Amino acid sequence: MGVFEIDSNEFEDGPEFNRYLSRNYSGLSSEDLYIISGVTELTQTEFENRLEERNWEVDEEYGVIKKIGRQYSPINRAEAYLHFDEEKDLIFFYTDQRKTEEINDAIVPLFRKISGVHYLYISPRILKKVTEQIAEQNDSAKVTEFIAKRTKGTEIPAAERPDKERTINYYGDDGLRTLREVEEQYGVLPHILEISIPDELDFRMDKEGVFKLKSGSLHLMFHYIDECINRCLDIKNAYDSTRINEIEISEGNRVSQSTPARIELDLKYEDLEPLQASLQGSDYALIDTTAERGSVYFSSKIYDQDSNLFFNIRADENAIRVFPREKREISTFFRFFEIVQSTVDEYAEAESIDYPLAG
Repeated sequence: MGVFEIDSNEFEDGPEFNRYLSRNYSGLSSEDLYIISGVTELTQTEFENRLEERNWEVDEEYGVIKKIGRQYSPINRAEAYLHFDEEKDLIFFYTDQRKTEEINDAIVPLFRKISGVHYLYISPRILKKVTEQIAEQNDSAKVTEFIAKRTKGTEIPAAERPDKERTINYYGDDGLRTLREVEEQYGVLPHILEISIPDELDFRMDKEGVFKLKSGSLHLMFHYIDECINRCLDIKNAYDSTRINEIEISEGNRVSQSTPARIELDLKYEDLEPLQASLQGSDYALIDTTAERGSVYFSSKIYDQDSNLFFNIRADENAIRVFPREKREISTFFRFFEIVQSTVDEYAEAESIDYPLAG
């Protein structure tokens, strides 16, 4: 079954399309609506060319919204409505097809296979903050399901066995209270949350930028999507601020100069071993690594095997600076930042540096 059909309208921007869906979706489809979001450094034309290379076709155009599709198996075709937000460099797919089939097999892989694209990483801490905000604004709001995890080496406080990795799957109307309890007891943070505001909205969100409307007000869900997006764009802005420039130091002699992004965090010497292990387990190779105790100092050249590129890091107890080398790749930075948050400091924040430093 294909994606839901919309009226033949010319949409001027994404918010207009969202308003249209908010008013009309219940009459367009009886299925759950999925919105899959990503970030990119590509132009819209470049991204659409990458889709075409992967056999995606534009079936219809509705102004800034395009209905696209791809035959991903002999009997199955994935379809979605695509919006490319040129102002924020964000990508949105809208579909009511199956999560376990068309979405997981055809749409989600795009964020891992196309260079210059990554899923919109919504950190567990942001998921928790938005959930607490919803509960504060709606007395009847409930968390009815969550998946929460604790990763190896994380510094999240835990009353019980803090050296253990954990995954907790929970179902129940008291999910928010339980989430608070297991965070305190076991140091886990949410990766997937399902939230119910009785008589208003039931929806699901996860750390890879996938939102699911189960029932209720799509307008309200878009409000919470915007809240998540606004809270996590600092990572994209930090990446955008990085630069690689060649400067001439004397006639005929040029050197590369790199402007880094800064990840502010609380780093201890004891964090370095689990950080290196997590990086190596995520297809990063560490080369020429230096680590010093006392006033913590850490530096390394890192090779990202997925993207086939190098970058340098330099760290002290307050920050990691990430220096691009010959080329940049947004997914490399996002994956690195996610590892830092999950392994070292869940409160780590990405910041832009406005002045050049030698890489």
